[in-house]
Amino acid sequence: MANNFQIVAKKSKNQSLDLRLFGDFDASSACELINFLDESVNKSSKVAIHTDGLRTIDGFSLDVFLPRLSQLNKILADIEVTGRFSGVFREE
Repeated sequence: MANNFQIVAKKSKNQSLDLRLFGDFDASSACELINFLDESVNKSSKVAIHTDGLRTIDGFSLDVFLPRLSQLNKILADIEVTGRFSGVFREE
């Protein structure tokens, strides 16, 4: 469990949501981000997830997170992952 994982959220006037991730992204972090998105995404039309603040990403965390990200992208919102780790958050 990554005790140092943190999500910093900022909502803009046009209902978009910017999320900045910090720390280590493991399976518990993936679940925390999924829960955050489940609660927040229907209130925002566009979500940007910035990954520059992450130090490490566990492979299993991506197995947990990516299927849910794909579902949310199709159903609820336009979710874009940016930053130096954006490539690993893309399903192939």
